[in-house]
Amino acid sequence: MIEKVSNNSGVTPAAVQTQKAASDRTVRRTPFGDVMLDELSTSNRASILGGQPERKSTPAVMQLAVAEPTEQAAVPASTVQTATAATAQAAAAADASAQDAFPTAESVFGANPWITNPTGTAPDGSSYGYNPLYFATPATAAKVAQLVGGQVVASDQIASAGGFAQQQPNEMVELPNGTLINAGLVASFYTHGESQACVDQMIQNEIEGA
Repeated sequence: MIEKVSNNSGVTPAAVQTQKAASDRTVRRTPFGDVMLDELSTSNRASILGGQPERKSTPAVMQLAVAEPTEQAAVPASTVQTATAATAQAAAAADASAQDAFPTAESVFGANPWITNPTGTAPDGSSYGYNPLYFATPATAAKVAQLVGGQVVASDQIASAGGFAQQQPNEMVELPNGTLINAGLVASFYTHGESQACVDQMIQNEIEGA
């Protein structure tokens, strides 16, 4: 309850009684004059006097615990090695399959299927070179004989007359019917990048045309 304080200096007995009854009240200065504040009945006393209104305390906010990320289980070294070995085996199998599908002369006969720098001699004694594809090594000739079912025979098939001479013989394969095929030429069929089926057909054509 707010009452205006009188500005009169004179005090009557009734006023004394009023002042006694107001002994539990507090006089405060406000922007609109002096007021008497009843402390028992005024619940918003702090706001009238220019203070901050009382606030109820708010409960502390609970923070949720954040779970630490779990570590991934370590992969055993043996498992990694096994996987690596399996990958290497798969790659080797893929390479072998590619070689089977499109074989090369080296993959079938080795690193050196033909003689290096075969030469011949002219009547005047000068020397000259031959195409190496006509001069298979003995190992290549043996492989060709195995493929076609014949036997190796070494003979001079290029320069046999007129004063010309070969310094290295031609490795030939004699077929069961007695005819000869050049093992070096058969090995050259693997230099065209053809499939094994195409190479087999070329070899068959060579056998039938011999």
